[in-house]
Amino acid sequence: MVFPPIFIGTLREHYLVLFGAAGAIAVTTGFIGAWLGARMAARSVARKVASALDAERVGRPEIDELRLLSQSVEAVAIEVERIAEAQRFVAKLLAERGDAKLASPSRRDVGQITPH
Repeated sequence: MVFPPIFIGTLREHYLVLFGAAGAIAVTTGFIGAWLGARMAARSVARKVASALDAERVGRPEIDELRLLSQSVEAVAIEVERIAEAQRFVAKLLAERGDAKLASPSRRDVGQITPH
């Protein structure tokens, strides 16, 4: 390899190889370090976001639990309405009958065994 006369005496051939190799190693190490740093930072941010979402979810009542509670209250309200309708129907039937007595159940004779 022939160098221009300006480099003769100031730079040697092995310095070019050494500095070139050192520069390549530094650039490669820099790229690998930057890639690892970006990867770890991305994981860290993802963990922080996930924990923030979990904390937000824990901090307030669950939407699903509120929805389930609402459905339960509606089911109880419907059942109470059915019971009230049945009572109104029975009261109407009794009012239409007038003074007629309801047949009372017959008394059980002593010693009679009921089947189970």
